[in-house]
Amino acid sequence: MSLPAYDSLTDNELVALLATNQAVLRIIRRRTVDYSLNFLRKMYPQATDDVLTDVYHDALIILYEKARDGELVLTASLQTYLNAVCRYQLLNRLRREGKTLPILSIDNDSLPGITDHADTIGEEDTDKIAAIVKGLERMKGKGDCYELLLMVYYGKQPMKVVAQHFGYSSEQVAKNKSYHCRETLRTLAQNFLKKLL
Repeated sequence: MSLPAYDSLTDNELVALLATNQAVLRIIRRRTVDYSLNFLRKMYPQATDDVLTDVYHDALIILYEKARDGELVLTASLQTYLNAVCRYQLLNRLRREGKTLPILSIDNDSLPGITDHADTIGEEDTDKIAAIVKGLERMKGKGDCYELLLMVYYGKQPMKVVAQHFGYSSEQVAKNKSYHCRETLRTLAQNFLKKLL
């Protein structure tokens, strides 16, 4: 079967074929590379195209290995799955290099949840991530909230450290400020989500 014939296949059919035919990666790459690289650029605009391309190719390798081993079951589109793997790979790469990324992993009922487990991220989660990132961007340079949320949720810093860093009089003040910032971000993210729908 020549490669152009694969263009009409569904995501699940492509994954099934990928398990036995590595050449299917070329079709998957053609379908997903532009969107995935744009997704990564939005997450980490400071990265070079070479770095982001490496991250994307690492994600393709993971996709191939999971398909080959029979471990890959799509619960969202192939594009969404690859974007999630790309995100996971980028975060791992940055952690290894001692760098941080301005994106939160928030586990709180009042905010959309974001997980580092690529297998569980669906299409809705990609929109939520984008909304949270836009909300954070809006907070930059407007008080302590941007840096505080990064410290608490991405940096996992205790409130005592946060209070000392910002010169707050107590941990309780830091907790109150964190709550206020989280609520502000929640509102901003919800407003951006409404625009996406």
